[in-house]
Amino acid sequence: MTESTIRDALIATAGVQSVGAVAVHELADGAVLVTARLGFAPATPTADIVFILEVARARIRDVAPDASDIVLEPELAAPRDDANPPTDVFVIRGAD
Repeated sequence: MTESTIRDALIATAGVQSVGAVAVHELADGAVLVTARLGFAPATPTADIVFILEVARARIRDVAPDASDIVLEPELAAPRDDANPPTDVFVIRGAD
């Protein structure tokens, strides 16, 4: 499992506009944590972002089955149509 393989899988995910930092962290207990920043277009509805994050997480699991945890950080370009999206969409649902 390499960061470039994970990046390629994320870039190929429909709805992901850009892929920022991707990292694979080997933890002391032997677990593997994958983190990534994903960019979304300003017009992408919040509900779609939640769905795209799930698809992206599945794509990561396809190329990195040893990943114990996956944390995806959505980056949203302004302006957005949903002026007050609920915080849990990004804080809770962005983490696996």
